[in-house]
Amino acid sequence: MDLLAFIYQNGLWIAPPGFFLFALLLGMCIKSLLQTIRRSRLFSVPLLDRQEIEFAETGKVDLCLEGPLLSRRFAHLEYELTGPDGLPVKSRRVLFRTGARGFTKINIPIKVYAITQPGSHIFQLKGLGEAKPFDGEHRMVFMRPRFKRILLHVVGIVLAGSFLIGSLVLFLLRMSMGGQSI
Repeated sequence: MDLLAFIYQNGLWIAPPGFFLFALLLGMCIKSLLQTIRRSRLFSVPLLDRQEIEFAETGKVDLCLEGPLLSRRFAHLEYELTGPDGLPVKSRRVLFRTGARGFTKINIPIKVYAITQPGSHIFQLKGLGEAKPFDGEHRMVFMRPRFKRILLHVVGIVLAGSFLIGSLVLFLLRMSMGGQSI
């Protein structure tokens, strides 16, 4: 309790540097989150029934849907990735969909593939049907998994934002009391 009493008593001196420090940390967390999302993108492909794609390295890869908000173009599609050996690549559904949503587009992970061999793979979309006029706005995106990193960034943003608001409240509280103790 002595620490809290000290912080409250010296709030006029502690809050302004704390405010700027936490504003800087908040900005750094947001910038790092955006860079993490940008760097995780490997490549994207258009909506085609069958196409050849190249993976340079092994590891887990997220398959994401990217398109306009509220688009139904991806409904009822099935996805299959075949490795260079001709066998289907092991996959599983994404448990936590950490999609990026903008004002006009969404990017939502749907499957995780375990790429065991680098090289040329065959990617198939089943149930696509005939081409639609707005297919150019829809893409299939392959990304490195990013859930854990995004989760850490969100925790950092929440903490920095909370301390930023707390330092502002402390300063305003001490200003309204005229520097007097309770």
